[in-house]
Amino acid sequence: MKTVILTLFLLLGPAALAQTTAIEIRHENGDVMTIQRLADGEVWGSLFLSDRMTASFASHELIVLQVDAHQPIKLEQGFRSCGAPAPRPQQVVYQFEQSEAEWALSGTEQPQNDVLKLLGWDRDQYQTLHADRRPEVVDFPIDPGKSLSQQLGAAGHISFRYVTDRGEQRESVFQLAPHQHILEQLLP
Repeated sequence: MKTVILTLFLLLGPAALAQTTAIEIRHENGDVMTIQRLADGEVWGSLFLSDRMTASFASHELIVLQVDAHQPIKLEQGFRSCGAPAPRPQQVVYQFEQSEAEWALSGTEQPQNDVLKLLGWDRDQYQTLHADRRPEVVDFPIDPGKSLSQQLGAAGHISFRYVTDRGEQRESVFQLAPHQHILEQLLP
């Protein structure tokens, strides 16, 4: 009997001690958010557009993520994918009202040499995070000790706002509260 229990413990022990290295959460519209810890310890998040539509991310628009009611974070192209073309200048203005914790998009065109953008006009409205953007997916680092990592540690939800290459404004909200025990294992 002791041999059977010891054998079961040896067989089940490593599985019980194994840590989760990834989580995938699917939105009802088909978009998927993943958070994954790589073998070297880096943690990355990704947003995959739904395979139910043929649209891609508009290359000239921001992708904004927001954790609960925290300050929004714009995912700017910071890592160059192989063969990725240079993005066009942003054409949609994103406005975030801190008091109401709401956002809005306006379709007004910005001049190519926008002085406000050069001066960092949106620095107070958004944090910036360099990301790797491709047509249907955006990957972003979740660095230890940075605000995004700290926010995700106690988050209720995370939302992504983006514009498709068809000009459609979309938002995907992923509920994180039910997955906090997994996030605790993943986040640095």
